[in-house]
Amino acid sequence: MIRSPASLLECDWTFTSSHPSLQIRRLRLQRRWTARRPAPPFAVLRPPAPRDRWNLLFLFVPTGRLDRDQEAILARVRALAGGLLVICATSSPADLPNFDLADAVAWKGLPGFDFSAYGLGLRLIATHSPGATAYVQNDSVFGPFGDMDGHVARARWDLTGFMASATVENHVSSFAFVLKDVSPARVAALSAVLSPDWCYNDFSSVVVAQETWLARVASAEMSVGSFFYMPVRPASPSWKQRIGVRLRPETARDHPIDVSGDPTLGSPLDLMDRGFPFLKRSLLGKFRGMTDADALRARLSRSGWPDPAL
Repeated sequence: MIRSPASLLECDWTFTSSHPSLQIRRLRLQRRWTARRPAPPFAVLRPPAPRDRWNLLFLFVPTGRLDRDQEAILARVRALAGGLLVICATSSPADLPNFDLADAVAWKGLPGFDFSAYGLGLRLIATHSPGATAYVQNDSVFGPFGDMDGHVARARWDLTGFMASATVENHVSSFAFVLKDVSPARVAALSAVLSPDWCYNDFSSVVVAQETWLARVASAEMSVGSFFYMPVRPASPSWKQRIGVRLRPETARDHPIDVSGDPTLGSPLDLMDRGFPFLKRSLLGKFRGMTDADALRARLSRSGWPDPAL
């Protein structure tokens, strides 16, 4: 079991630019030339209407049927103040689940991960409800827990993350964030990572060329910060790990970053005790060994969450 030093977390951190390694800069350039794909198809079934606040939820549903956790996530986000905009990825619009209780709905194809959905949703808000505040979340986390409307109200930057990290470079995690004054100009300022024209369709490219670059791109046009920030970089891999990756490079493709310094994976219950409103679903999946699964399930149960579908 790996525990990251949650005691080192900083709170209410204002973004400061840092410099990625030469290796990361080369990898970003390589991915831009070789890994970009056309943006996925989409259809707007019910566009947003003018509101002061929108809650943008991305759901990835390749089977066409929500699992129990996605249903619970949808219910929690639907209960928040403001309108609910669901962006759902399925194989075709005909496979879209019933979202009658959502205020706005759009379909997108399966490629593109969450960034293609975020870009689509924010463009819809900018077009139909310019100036609104957007709370943005994907379905990779259990939650939100606690007073999410209070978090949105006290978000003091134009772009506010819930967790930031020094891994790769100073960046804001993309599973949830708040964006104020969603306007065509603001969305255009983020087009280098939220493009209407292209997407990435592999995890490594999304992390290296979108998620870890978003805050720096945004900071050129707006204020950026996060409720929590982990300043410590993960430990360098051992010589055995480096040799292992050279012998089996496919092992690095799906997990390009050492996650041992990520407190959302290493110290999730400590984070919740400090008011962090999420738990990563992957803690009961591919990162099951990083923390006590029974303790996680007990915390979820006490928080009113149904038995996880994982």
